Amino acid sequence: MGINNGVLDRKVYGPVVTKAWDGMLTHIYADGRLGDIQQTGAEPAAFKASASYNYGVGGFLMAGSEVRKMGEAGGKAK
Repeated sequence: MGINNGVLDRKVYGPVVTKAWDGMLTHIYADGRLGDIQQTGAEPAAFKASASYNYGVGGFLMAGSEVRKMGEAGGKAK
């Protein structure tokens, strides 16, 4: 969102977004679930790789929407 709204420099942060998005895509399981989502809490904690929570999926979809907008605007993100 920062890149799409001109708050962050596309040349500096575009490659970072692309790398992060590529990493996030590796957590989509064959059955379509998004995994490796940590449960909410006051601090980081251990979690099962099979963990999938709705709030994680929402954040993933919001990020994907912004990455798509970046691509439509001529960015390098997929």
